[in-house]
Amino acid sequence: MEQQYESNFYIAAMQSITSLGAATIRDLVDNFGGPYEAWCALQTRKNLKSILGIPSTKYKQIEKEATNERLQNLYKALQNCHIQYITYLDVLFPGRLQEIYNPPAVIFVRGNISLLEDETMKIAMVGARKCSDYGRNVALRLGKELAAYNVAIVSGGARGIDSHSHEGTLAGKGQVIVVMGCGLDIVYPPENKRLFDRVLANNGLLLSEYPPGTPPSSVHFPARNRIISGLSSVIIVIEAKASSGSLITADMAANEGREIYVVPGSILSNVAEGNHWLIRQGANVLTKAQDLIDDYDLTPRVVDTQGSDMLSFNMEWKVVLNHIPTDHCISVADLIKYTHIPLQRLQSILLDLEMKRMIEKVHSKGYINIIGSDILVH
Repeated sequence: MEQQYESNFYIAAMQSITSLGAATIRDLVDNFGGPYEAWCALQTRKNLKSILGIPSTKYKQIEKEATNERLQNLYKALQNCHIQYITYLDVLFPGRLQEIYNPPAVIFVRGNISLLEDETMKIAMVGARKCSDYGRNVALRLGKELAAYNVAIVSGGARGIDSHSHEGTLAGKGQVIVVMGCGLDIVYPPENKRLFDRVLANNGLLLSEYPPGTPPSSVHFPARNRIISGLSSVIIVIEAKASSGSLITADMAANEGREIYVVPGSILSNVAEGNHWLIRQGANVLTKAQDLIDDYDLTPRVVDTQGSDMLSFNMEWKVVLNHIPTDHCISVADLIKYTHIPLQRLQSILLDLEMKRMIEKVHSKGYINIIGSDILVH
C-alpha cells in the first residue's frame, strides 16, 4: 500500500478504530517504526498477535476497519468540519498532557490552537450537571472574574456547572477551552450549540480525543475528564455531590500533581457533600477569584474594550437589580415590597433585565441575578 497522507494522519486514523486505545496506538507506532507502518500492520493478523493488549476477539473487527475507505472518510470529515488533529509526536501537543497516566495519542481541535501552549495557564472548573442556583452563579462569577487574567478556563461543555463556567468566561471576554466527549462535528448537549458557536467566535477552542462522527457515550466522559485535569494546572470544584464524577476528576488531578481548589457550599444541602469531603482531605478553599489570583500572581490580560457590553441603567433599574439576589430567587411580590415600584412598571423592568441576560426567571419561584451588576448609572 502506498502512503497517501502525511505520516501522523495515520495516528488519527488509528484512533478512529473502536478497538484501539491510546496506549495500544503508541505501542503500534513504536513496534513498527512509524505511524504509516503501524497502520499497514493492522491489516495483517500475524502482526496483531504480536501486540500485547489486543485480544484475539478484536482481530477481525480491526482488520475490517483498517481500510483505505476509512482513511478517505476521516480525511474528508476533517476537511469538511474544519477540524485539525495534533498527535503525541507533534510539537504542538501540550506538554502537560504528555505527563498524565494514559495520555491521548491524538487530540482533534477546532479554533484557537495557541491556547494549548504551555505558557497559557489553564484552570479547570468542574461540577454537577444538576447544579443549584448558588452553584450556577458561582461558576458564572468565577468564570467572569478570572477572564480578566491571562488564563484559559477549561471545562467539559456539559449541562450545569461546565456550561455556566464557559458562559461566565465569555461574558468577561475570556479564553475558553471546551473538552468534549464526542466528535467535534456533534453538538452535545444539543442545547449548547449557541454556546459552542460563541466559543469559536470569541477565539476559543473545542477539543476532543474522539474523531468526527463519534457519538457521545457514558464511557467517554471519564476519559474526557482526564484530559480536562491533564491540561490544567489548577482544578476548581464548584459543586459536587458525594458520588459526583467531579470527585473522580479531582482525584485524577491530585494524582498528577495538580492543585485542587474547592468552593464551600451550604451545609443544609447534599449538593456540596463532595466539596466538603475534599476540604476535609486538605484541598484549598476558594471563597473568591482573588484567592487564586493572589496564590498564582496572575497577570491581567490586555482586552480590547472597544464595543464593550457594559450596560447603562437608570436609577430605577439599579434599585431592582440590587434587590435580586445571586444565591436564591426572589418573588415579584417581594420585589414590589422592597422597591415600592408598581407592578406594571416592575414587570417592564424585569423583562428588560432578563433580555440583557442580567437576571433569569426560574419557573414560578421568581428571579435570580445570574452574573452580577456591572453597570454604569446615569
